[in-house]
Amino acid sequence: MDQQAEGVAAVLMAAGAGRRLGHVPKSLLLRAGEPLLLRQIRLLAQAGAAHIVVVLGHHAQALQAVLAQARVPPGVSLRWAVNAAPDEGPGSSLRCGLAALPPEAGTLLVLLADQPLLELADVQAMLAAWQARAAGVELVVPQHAGQPGHPIVFGAALRQAVMQAAGGQGVREWRRAHPAQVQAVALQHERCTTDVDTPEDLQRLGERFGVWLEQPRV
Repeated sequence: MDQQAEGVAAVLMAAGAGRRLGHVPKSLLLRAGEPLLLRQIRLLAQAGAAHIVVVLGHHAQALQAVLAQARVPPGVSLRWAVNAAPDEGPGSSLRCGLAALPPEAGTLLVLLADQPLLELADVQAMLAAWQARAAGVELVVPQHAGQPGHPIVFGAALRQAVMQAAGGQGVREWRRAHPAQVQAVALQHERCTTDVDTPEDLQRLGERFGVWLEQPRV
């Protein structure tokens, strides 16, 4: 099925300060010379997202300079939105991103910019799980060893609930309040549950997975 024809839109979360990494913009860490920010955009476009919004906050100027280098296929819209209060929490940034997406988008993907192990197949698998979800399911979440991850996929009902939430509240709080409407996709790998927050995370990433990230050139 052509996912673009189904109205897939994506929010890429990149508003964090990177405090535990020495205030380094994590989304600009380089994997094989490619900033994670551009890598995630490439995966989303390849998976069929017709609209991609990157949510910026801290380090917005540095990220905008890199985003200006992004190349997406014809028919894919890429834009960014700046959250003026990124420290309020992920719900605040997600609302900022959702507000910038077309209201008619029927399938919504949310991805973190600091997930260095994700592959195209992971994004495709979550979209397929959403298309095949059980009746009444409003959110599909990848899970490994009991830990939820990203990308998550949802539709109009959860989008409306997030937009009506306040402060930093968002998907996490809704998920806890509506467990019967959440479908977990059990995974045998850690790609969807691995992000980087600390120097120890970077070391583990290299030692365990052979993926050594380089510091951003900013």
